[in-house]
Amino acid sequence: MNQRPSSPVLTGSRFAYPLRRVRELCGGVVVELDVVASLDAAIDALCDEVGRSIDDAEALRLVPYFGTLWPAGRALAAHVGERPALVRGRRVIEVGCGLGLPALVAARLGAHVLACDAHPDVLALLRRNAALNDVVIAYHPGDVADPDALVAALGTADLVLASDVAYEAGLAARIAPALARLCRPGGRILLADPGRPLFQATVNALEALGYRSEVEIRRARRGDDSATTGAAATDSEQEVFVVSFEDRAVEPGSPQ
Repeated sequence: MNQRPSSPVLTGSRFAYPLRRVRELCGGVVVELDVVASLDAAIDALCDEVGRSIDDAEALRLVPYFGTLWPAGRALAAHVGERPALVRGRRVIEVGCGLGLPALVAARLGAHVLACDAHPDVLALLRRNAALNDVVIAYHPGDVADPDALVAALGTADLVLASDVAYEAGLAARIAPALARLCRPGGRILLADPGRPLFQATVNALEALGYRSEVEIRRARRGDDSATTGAAATDSEQEVFVVSFEDRAVEPGSPQ
């Protein structure tokens, strides 16, 4: 009697998460990747351990939000996938990469890609998905809290990518200067956001640092879990703002 193959599992720093395989069409690029099978179930498992093996703060730190597809990441990946000339042969950094879908698309299109994130379990899943797509992505475990360390580890890039990173006040205040530090003179930044309250402040801060902006409004699919859709969500898609920031040293109308 044939047995069904067991589902793949991500072995994290403290917990193991079942995975499932998905395919995403991102512009002209099809990306195959493993994602956390159920973010809701992973959160429930973490909550069960609170008071036993971990405390509330550790549980919050370990929630695998990185392991699911968010609308902003999908929108940014599609934007990149439709513009191969933007990334081909360029040095690209994705900040707060999570699954790294935009980074994977850029790498598939011939970019030299680096990525960073603060969650301790991102690297294992990013390596797995890079191998699935036959690309290499360099990685550094860090976030925008210490932009000097990021620049020291990653250097600067022609294009800096970030999706849904301005989700809390303490973090949002650091986003603009960190992205600007990572972007080489004359480079570009792409920032995707579902319209969170702090998003406009981040846009304003980047403009104040010398970038002109251009916005594209896209619709992108939501995730499959209530943790990503929200209990009140009834639409399977969400509006996402993808803002391109161009260093004012670049002449308007140059290739995008």
